Amino acid sequence: MDYLVKRALELGAEKAKIIDTETVVIGEWVRWKCLYGCPMYAKDGFHPPIAPDAESTKKVLGEYTKAILLNGPNGMTLTEAAVKLEGEAYHRGYYKAFALTALVPSGAVGCAPPSPGPDPAPGGG
Repeated sequence: MDYLVKRALELGAEKAKIIDTETVVIGEWVRWKCLYGCPMYAKDGFHPPIAPDAESTKKVLGEYTKAILLNGPNGMTLTEAAVKLEGEAYHRGYYKAFALTALVPSGAVGCAPPSPGPDPAPGGG
């Protein structure tokens, strides 16, 4: 797996490391955050209700013992690196290799609620 870590860096990840899958925390709150306020809710397979729920994600992750965690500032580059890495891992005998991505919401697009309007005028009017 060390080769795959080096390869991840070559593909554009800023950081990459092997982790135990049992250290991954999957929270139910994420789905609720999307349900209430995310403009991307139900828009594609990366967002609820289409995306897998926490319980099924925990179940599938439990079928693995190791993962390679990638980190970097460019979501698209990181996603492309993960997908390429999945293919290379498969061809190296890791037949269960599977790329799973998570992106942090960014300003105008994402799961952040809209900013509040201006403060009301003093005295309620």
